[in-house]
Amino acid sequence: MTLSNIEPLARKIAERICRHPLVNPSASPMTEEEIATWVDTHWESAAAELEAGNIDDDGNRIPGADWERGLAAYRERVRARK
Repeated sequence: MTLSNIEPLARKIAERICRHPLVNPSASPMTEEEIATWVDTHWESAAAELEAGNIDDDGNRIPGADWERGLAAYRERVRARK
């Protein structure tokens, strides 16, 4: 499997999001295996948000972010996989 240029950064952002207390409360911590599975499932969402210019390289939301542009970028990523 070949990684796209954006995939390593998007995976890093997805992992940071997964480990955030609002996503993963300390009352029910995820195992490293569960985190890896969550990242595998969600990294393309982070990639789409990056491509749409909605988040920066640290995963922070950029003011004026357009959720429709992010959704369009995600749909394009899904179409390209098929």
